[in-house]
Amino acid sequence: MRKRTTTKQLNSAITNNLLHITKAEIYYKTSRKTETIDVDKFKDSLDFLCESGVFSDAIGWHYERDYKLNGYITECGRKNPDTEIIVTVYLGVGEGVIGE
Repeated sequence: MRKRTTTKQLNSAITNNLLHITKAEIYYKTSRKTETIDVDKFKDSLDFLCESGVFSDAIGWHYERDYKLNGYITECGRKNPDTEIIVTVYLGVGEGVIGE
């Protein structure tokens, strides 16, 4: 089941080592092409977005548990018909972190 989250909550979970980024992708809706993003580039972009103030809350993030990989999949853009891209981030659970 998909749940909502915010940019700040996502960044906080990554910064506090509760989650770590294993892979990030951009999917272009019109061309149907997927491009892999460097993990460090995604993290820098996420940090910059969090510093942008009110704009960080304008992005709707959704996440769900990935039981196969024992982690989470987080996305933005899929449910927004006005955006051209979908950003998908695969997150692993940090060492020593339990459950939800």
